[in-house]
Amino acid sequence: MKKNIEKDSLRQTIMDAAWDLFYKKGYENTTINDIIRQAGTSKGGFYYYFRAKDELLNSLYSFFDQEYEKFYKTMDKSLNSLIQLKQLGQYVSYFIEGNVSPEFLCALYKSQLSNQTQENFLSTDRYYIKLVKKIIAEGQKKGEIRDDIPVDKLAHHVLVIERGIFVDWCVQAGSFSLGYFGAQSFEFYSEFMKPHNKTQ
Repeated sequence: MKKNIEKDSLRQTIMDAAWDLFYKKGYENTTINDIIRQAGTSKGGFYYYFRAKDELLNSLYSFFDQEYEKFYKTMDKSLNSLIQLKQLGQYVSYFIEGNVSPEFLCALYKSQLSNQTQENFLSTDRYYIKLVKKIIAEGQKKGEIRDDIPVDKLAHHVLVIERGIFVDWCVQAGSFSLGYFGAQSFEFYSEFMKPHNKTQ
């Protein structure tokens, strides 16, 4: 058991080192040797967990989800479900804008496009995707979100719009406020999600 805990700790140490280096130096300018040195491990230690830099890159989605989980725990769950989605979306946008460079985010998306068999941001096991579905499902039960469209489909609409904004931010090299634009865009798709017989 102790040995497994130590191995898990090393994996996290490598991921922490990579996150720090990718942010400071950029993904393309960071080498595996840089990560090994900062993590204080060996090539054997690195390759035990990750076959390549791309594979390590994909594992960093867990960093995003950890932050989103922390935020959701502090959220007022008595708020209207659409407001909860808006607050969550705002937090995601501002978190990415403040902690991830456009180059780094572009590398994440590029990795997904080149190898879709890897664990990635589309995985239904991701905490963030489950959270969006959870808020929508609860909103439908409370009559705050339209229920004539299944949860999965509504969640897909939300996530596709969000990803589109992130991609545009990358293409424009971060030339606009991701957080502000994301919040403004929510007003458009929230209208689509409201129950037909209610105005919120």
